[in-house]
Amino acid sequence: MPQKVLFVCTGNICRSPMAEGLLKKMAKNNQWPLEVQSAGLAAFNGVPATPEAVEACQEKGIDISIHQSQPLSKTLVLESTLILTMTDKHKESILRKMPQLADKVCLLSDFAGNGIEDVEDPVGQSIEVYRKILTQIEGYLLRSKEKLQA
Repeated sequence: MPQKVLFVCTGNICRSPMAEGLLKKMAKNNQWPLEVQSAGLAAFNGVPATPEAVEACQEKGIDISIHQSQPLSKTLVLESTLILTMTDKHKESILRKMPQLADKVCLLSDFAGNGIEDVEDPVGQSIEVYRKILTQIEGYLLRSKEKLQA
């Protein structure tokens, strides 16, 4: 059975969709049996990824243009085997509501072995900021390869 990875940010329109796109590409290229999704703590249903997130991903050969945001739900959380958050506050928010998930909720940077480093929200900023955030997320995912393919 494939591992189900869920990325969580605030609005599910840039950071978590970019992480989802990156990991889907890594999983496909490496033939890892992963299912990857993303959601937001304050997301609405059906909002597309920001144009900057789409462009930054396209530059890396990743298409997130059809992404539609979704709010974090109990079903998504329970179906996931690993939940990776963009900030420590996201992690705390999930665990405050569902402390029983402590064994499967982790801050992305911490999961990668980088300690507590938030992935800042690039909404409203330049494409250069989006590229920097995408590179940061990619670095964390590359450092997490062994854990993700297990």
